[in-house]
Amino acid sequence: MVKEQKQKIYRTENKFDTYMTKDAFCSFISDELISKDGLKENFKFQNFKVFFGLFMIANVIYSHYHFIPYPQDYYILIACIIFYYVSTYIYQWFEKVKEGDIFILYDDKKMNKTFGFGASQELYQRFVVLRIYSMPNKALLVECKIDSADYLDVKGYIVQPKMRSLINELLQEANKK
Repeated sequence: MVKEQKQKIYRTENKFDTYMTKDAFCSFISDELISKDGLKENFKFQNFKVFFGLFMIANVIYSHYHFIPYPQDYYILIACIIFYYVSTYIYQWFEKVKEGDIFILYDDKKMNKTFGFGASQELYQRFVVLRIYSMPNKALLVECKIDSADYLDVKGYIVQPKMRSLINELLQEANKK
């Protein structure tokens, strides 16, 4: 007996909250891209951030639990503090500049390319800007400004067929470039 899968419901609790609508759109788009044939999620950014974060944690642990007594470890503590601030700056730079508004990276097996899907929304505006980037140089391929009211119903549910057709249009346009 085959078990039927229930269709996942994407809803924003408050369709006038810009962060909640953007998050609902991003989670819907991520799930749609993962479920498509020929597309595979790429975890390059997340892996880098986890590895770099572990390196920063190791620095903090070493600065607290090394075996040299206090007056002699002055230079070690200063080096650990400087390393911590520099690595925090690099981490924030990576998150702001390299990653930016990209919420999912995916590999297209047919084209042998990596794409990034991004979304941004200004505060108190109902327009969401969807972007597709070519990675690793983050070249903008497609940009589309949508009205979130067109893709949400009265109760805040995403109109899935309309959103799916938009995603397919954006992917086709990105594959042409």
